[in-house]
Amino acid sequence: LQEVERFQKSLLDQQEERIHLLEMERRRLHNDIQELKGNIRVFCRVRPVLPEESERQRGLQHLHFSPQDPKTLVLTRPDESHVGWERRPELRYDFSFDHVFPPGASQEEVFQEIQLLVQVPPQIHPPS
Repeated sequence: LQEVERFQKSLLDQQEERIHLLEMERRRLHNDIQELKGNIRVFCRVRPVLPEESERQRGLQHLHFSPQDPKTLVLTRPDESHVGWERRPELRYDFSFDHVFPPGASQEEVFQEIQLLVQVPPQIHPPS
């Protein structure tokens, strides 16, 4: 029985070492992929307008989300003129991100987009 236990312990040690080596290889490959894509990602998540802000502003009229291109956000700034506030094309700012999440985006949508970028360390179970 002790010999079987030693043999099982030896197999377990070998498998743990193999798991460790495979995890190191997975991390290396993940880092290689990240490096090929570029290490820095920029995401933009626009929060909803708060109730006290909606009284001062008229919603998010200055932000424009492209349904065709989820990577762009256009900001227009109203400029005061003699007749009041108006939008002028020269006050348009185009931003490009890896992804833009509008105010209605859920946590799940955000996570689905970034889940491949998140690395979770392997769970190490204490010996029993």
